[in-house]
Amino acid sequence: MKTKTLFILAAFILPGSIPHAIAQTNIYKHVDKDGNITFTNRRIPNAEKISIASYSRNSESNPTRLQSNGNAPRIKDTTQKERDTVRRQILQKELTAEEKHFSETQTHLDQFSNNPEAGNFQEKTVQLKNKLFLHQRNITALKKELGRL
Repeated sequence: MKTKTLFILAAFILPGSIPHAIAQTNIYKHVDKDGNITFTNRRIPNAEKISIASYSRNSESNPTRLQSNGNAPRIKDTTQKERDTVRRQILQKELTAEEKHFSETQTHLDQFSNNPEAGNFQEKTVQLKNKLFLHQRNITALKKELGRL
């Protein structure tokens, strides 16, 4: 009899509490160094806690945010073009440097691979491959940024 009563109570209580528990979940928005946005229910360092209502399409806060941007001072086209030119030059220099570092690291890795009897062969190979991956990722990011200009 106790089992039947417990089952009946569980049947009525649990379905009502599950949606409430789901609705109480906190949502966090995290923007990483590459600008990628991640939404999660787990706490991440440097993540912003958000309310789901703030991302509603019918939200009243969006029009006021758009209106405040209209009051921002306008930059002359020539000034913006100069800034874009300087930015492009800086990014191009960084891309050239990263490509140089990538090729140097690739050369070191090839030389090291040809000499497997050197000490700490596996450790050094992993370090060089990690460096190579980092340079490749930087090159990809710089090309992506240059493509936006």
